[in-house]
Amino acid sequence: MNLPLIDIVPRLRRMTSRPERLGPALGIAAVTGLAEGLALAALLPAISSLASGEPVWGLTIGGWLWVLAILAVASFGLYYLQQQRTYAVALDFLNSIHRLVGDQVAKQPLGWFARPLAGRLSRMVSSELMMSGEIFAHMMGPLVSRVTAALTIVIAAWFWNPLLGLVLTVSIPVFVLITLASTHLMRRGSAIHEPEEVNLANRIVEFAQCQGALRSCGRSDNFPPLAAALEDTRAAKTRAQWIETVGLLLSGAATQGVIVALITVTGSLAVAGTLEPIPALAFIGLALRFSSTLSTITESAMGLESRRPLLDAIDEVLTAEPLPEPTSAAELSAPGTVELEDVTFAYSPNAEPVLRGVSLSVPAGAMVALVGPSGSGKTTIARLISRFHDADSGTVKVGGVPVTEQTTEQLMSQLSMVFQDVYLFDDTLETNVAVGREDASPEEIRRAADLAGVTEIAERLPDGWQSRVGEGGRALSGGERQRVAIARALLKRSPIVLLDEATSALDVENEANIVAAVEQLRRQATILIIAHRLDTIAAADLIVSLDDDGGVEAQGTHGELVAAGGTYARFWERLHQAQGWQLADAKG
Repeated sequence: MNLPLIDIVPRLRRMTSRPERLGPALGIAAVTGLAEGLALAALLPAISSLASGEPVWGLTIGGWLWVLAILAVASFGLYYLQQQRTYAVALDFLNSIHRLVGDQVAKQPLGWFARPLAGRLSRMVSSELMMSGEIFAHMMGPLVSRVTAALTIVIAAWFWNPLLGLVLTVSIPVFVLITLASTHLMRRGSAIHEPEEVNLANRIVEFAQCQGALRSCGRSDNFPPLAAALEDTRAAKTRAQWIETVGLLLSGAATQGVIVALITVTGSLAVAGTLEPIPALAFIGLALRFSSTLSTITESAMGLESRRPLLDAIDEVLTAEPLPEPTSAAELSAPGTVELEDVTFAYSPNAEPVLRGVSLSVPAGAMVALVGPSGSGKTTIARLISRFHDADSGTVKVGGVPVTEQTTEQLMSQLSMVFQDVYLFDDTLETNVAVGREDASPEEIRRAADLAGVTEIAERLPDGWQSRVGEGGRALSGGERQRVAIARALLKRSPIVLLDEATSALDVENEANIVAAVEQLRRQATILIIAHRLDTIAAADLIVSLDDDGGVEAQGTHGELVAAGGTYARFWERLHQAQGWQLADAKG
């Protein structure tokens, strides 16, 4: 079990733009607790002096009243300063966490985003953000202050009466054990319901994004995955509530038990004559305040523990390690080329490799087609070239240099990627095309759009080029989004273009626009294309046929592979037969 402050403070330092502020803020909180503890401890000699009329530790009751007044003023001033500093840290957190998370996300390899992060990230930087800010504003400072005050009271009690100091000291381990047990139960409850809440957030995002498919199937009123996530979350929250309630009851019952024990011991000492009645009553009051302070510590620790999942989620992003890369760009020895040398790759350490010993070479200015059955690793090859991931073994080269020896900026400047899932920003159609190159002129944007068939889309939209395409491009069809992606690639004019099923969502008429665009790209760039369209495959300079095991079965031109037989020849024959299918005459 972790003590709340041991592992939380380093995390909190990573979450602010000025972590140097956190230490002084906690330091002022400790001084505030010291002043509070001394004020409480001063009550014992003050009351004893009042009862006996004699000086205690060299001060009469008047002197002790001055001490209490000075400590009260000091406590007020220090508390104000503590609140000011802790709120400053909290406001810095709220002001900087979006930028810190955004900067860290921007450093991650593209493969990092393959995980279901949408729901978790959206919760992290929206509804849960204010809850995280409470840690800085309302929890850390008071917790440090109360811990310091409790320790001050114990030390003062030893000076006043070693026996009473021993009584208070013995109570501390009890509260430590209570705190550890309570926070453990809180952590266990969070571990039960937090994953279900993340899953529910992902299902809500999925339900919103897939309305078209759900409505077309008549399932928009009843989405079983969302209903199951709701039920799982409810059940998990119920179980977690019972566990967390046990922690709260344990804390409350133990607190009352310690209070009763302290009063019993003090009363017994007074009856036995070891303590005078008035100091005994004063000590009982001090013990009650001491127990209240320890109880507050337990509550603060449990409050921190309830926020731990939020910290875990944020810290997971802030500590995510990007793929290593050099500090400066490499000198490209073969611009426009792509090469894989004996590449093996699996998406996780214990998974079966998707690629096994793949070697292929794409010369500059050539068009190479990847073909093979589903799951043979075609898209994975494109992702390794783009450095979504690093190969487990072998070498992936772009421009004649391994991708691991290039900066992200240098690698991305060489590539244009048109993958199956095209994302458009919630902006105008023109702006989405212009993403391809920031400094492109309006004429260049229009020329690329013409070649990719985007101009025809603009002419149909009510506001033309200024029409907004919606979040993710939902105002456009899948084929229209792919045409925008092709226009981006044309506009960027990068030396290498990766096309993954770029014509998969287009009808015959619109496919002509893409075929023309590919021909234009072919004149200005090296093309690696994953396609099932007959004309596209046959027109490639080189075809690489992959087998079911993720290896290269054969390489060659279309004619060479058809003549050689094998998987590609069978694949071509099926495609050719499918292209010739037609509906029979009902009267025939």
